[in-house]
Amino acid sequence: MSSEGKTGSYTLTAFFDDEYDAEAAAEALMDAGIPKDAVTMTPGNRPDTDPIDHLGFLDALTGIFFHEEQRAAYATALERGGTLVTVQVNEQQHNIALPILAEKGQIDLDERE
Repeated sequence: MSSEGKTGSYTLTAFFDDEYDAEAAAEALMDAGIPKDAVTMTPGNRPDTDPIDHLGFLDALTGIFFHEEQRAAYATALERGGTLVTVQVNEQQHNIALPILAEKGQIDLDERE
Protein backbone atom coordinates (compact mmCIF):
# COMPACT_ATOMS: atom_id res chain seq x y z
CA MET A 1 0.00 0.00 0.00
CA SER A 2 1.08 3.54 -0.62
CA SER A 3 0.07 6.79 0.99
CA GLU A 4 1.31 10.27 0.26
CA GLY A 5 2.54 12.38 3.14
CA LYS A 6 4.08 15.78 2.80
CA THR A 7 4.69 16.86 -0.80
CA GLY A 8 6.89 14.33 -2.54
CA SER A 9 7.04 12.03 0.50
CA TYR A 10 5.46 8.59 0.53
CA THR A 11 4.97 5.80 3.03
CA LEU A 12 4.92 2.36 1.45
CA THR A 13 3.81 -0.69 3.39
CA ALA A 14 3.96 -4.35 2.46
CA PHE A 15 3.00 -7.42 4.43
CA PHE A 16 4.93 -10.69 4.14
CA ASP A 17 3.91 -14.13 5.43
CA ASP A 18 7.54 -15.18 5.63
CA GLU A 19 9.99 -13.20 7.75
CA TYR A 20 12.84 -14.13 5.41
CA ASP A 21 10.96 -12.61 2.45
CA ALA A 22 10.47 -9.43 4.50
CA GLU A 23 14.18 -9.34 5.36
CA ALA A 24 15.08 -9.89 1.69
CA ALA A 25 12.79 -7.01 0.70
CA ALA A 26 14.34 -4.71 3.32
CA GLU A 27 17.85 -5.64 2.16
CA ALA A 28 16.92 -5.08 -1.50
CA LEU A 29 15.49 -1.66 -0.63
CA MET A 30 18.72 -0.67 1.08
CA ASP A 31 20.81 -2.13 -1.76
CA ALA A 32 18.80 0.10 -4.11
CA GLY A 33 19.90 3.18 -2.17
CA ILE A 34 17.05 3.67 0.28
CA PRO A 35 18.53 4.63 3.67
CA LYS A 36 18.42 2.01 6.41
CA ASP A 37 16.62 4.39 8.76
CA ALA A 38 13.80 4.74 6.19
CA VAL A 39 13.00 0.99 6.35
CA THR A 40 11.14 -0.53 9.30
CA MET A 41 10.22 -4.16 9.91
CA THR A 42 7.42 -4.96 12.38
CA PRO A 43 7.29 -8.65 13.24
CA GLY A 44 3.98 -10.35 13.95
CA ASN A 45 3.23 -12.81 16.71
CA ARG A 46 5.42 -15.89 16.89
CA PRO A 47 4.54 -19.27 18.42
CA ASP A 48 7.56 -19.15 20.75
CA THR A 49 6.88 -15.68 22.20
CA ASP A 50 4.11 -13.94 24.13
CA PRO A 51 1.50 -12.26 21.90
CA ILE A 52 2.00 -8.56 21.15
CA ASP A 53 -0.85 -6.04 21.10
CA HIS A 54 -0.33 -4.91 17.51
CA LEU A 55 -3.61 -3.04 17.42
CA GLY A 56 -2.38 -0.75 20.20
CA PHE A 57 0.91 -0.19 18.37
CA LEU A 58 -0.85 0.59 15.10
CA ASP A 59 -3.37 2.83 16.89
CA ALA A 60 -0.51 5.22 17.53
CA LEU A 61 0.23 5.33 13.81
CA THR A 62 -3.35 5.83 12.58
CA GLY A 63 -3.57 9.07 10.68
CA ILE A 64 0.20 9.32 10.37
CA PHE A 65 0.98 6.31 8.19
CA PHE A 66 -2.20 4.27 8.05
CA HIS A 67 -5.86 4.80 7.35
CA GLU A 68 -8.29 3.11 9.75
CA GLU A 69 -8.94 0.22 7.32
CA GLN A 70 -5.21 -0.41 6.86
CA ARG A 71 -4.59 -0.33 10.60
CA ALA A 72 -7.22 -2.98 11.29
CA ALA A 73 -6.07 -5.21 8.41
CA TYR A 74 -2.41 -5.01 9.42
CA ALA A 75 -3.17 -5.60 13.10
CA THR A 76 -5.12 -8.76 12.23
CA ALA A 77 -2.36 -9.97 9.90
CA LEU A 78 0.32 -9.31 12.53
CA GLU A 79 -1.67 -11.25 15.10
CA ARG A 80 -1.53 -14.25 12.74
CA GLY A 81 2.27 -13.91 12.30
CA GLY A 82 4.17 -12.51 9.35
CA THR A 83 6.04 -9.23 9.04
CA LEU A 84 5.10 -5.69 8.03
CA VAL A 85 7.71 -3.69 6.10
CA THR A 86 7.26 0.09 6.07
CA VAL A 87 9.46 2.41 4.03
CA GLN A 88 9.57 6.21 3.85
CA VAL A 89 10.54 7.35 0.37
CA ASN A 90 10.62 10.37 -1.91
CA GLU A 91 9.03 10.32 -5.37
CA GLN A 92 12.11 8.91 -7.11
CA GLN A 93 12.58 6.18 -4.48
CA HIS A 94 8.86 5.37 -4.66
CA ASN A 95 9.31 4.16 -8.24
CA ILE A 96 12.25 2.00 -7.14
CA ALA A 97 10.67 0.58 -3.98
CA LEU A 98 7.28 -0.52 -5.33
CA PRO A 99 8.60 -3.21 -7.68
CA ILE A 100 11.07 -4.45 -5.05
CA LEU A 101 8.28 -5.03 -2.54
CA ALA A 102 6.16 -6.80 -5.16
CA GLU A 103 9.05 -8.98 -6.38
CA LYS A 104 9.97 -10.10 -2.87
CA GLY A 105 6.59 -11.64 -2.16
CA GLN A 106 4.33 -9.12 -0.50
CA ILE A 107 0.86 -10.51 0.05
CA ASP A 108 -2.48 -8.91 -0.77
CA LEU A 109 -4.42 -8.66 2.47
CA ASP A 110 -7.64 -7.97 0.56
CA GLU A 111 -7.44 -11.46 -0.97
CA ARG A 112 -7.38 -12.98 2.51
CA GLU A 113 -10.59 -11.45 3.81
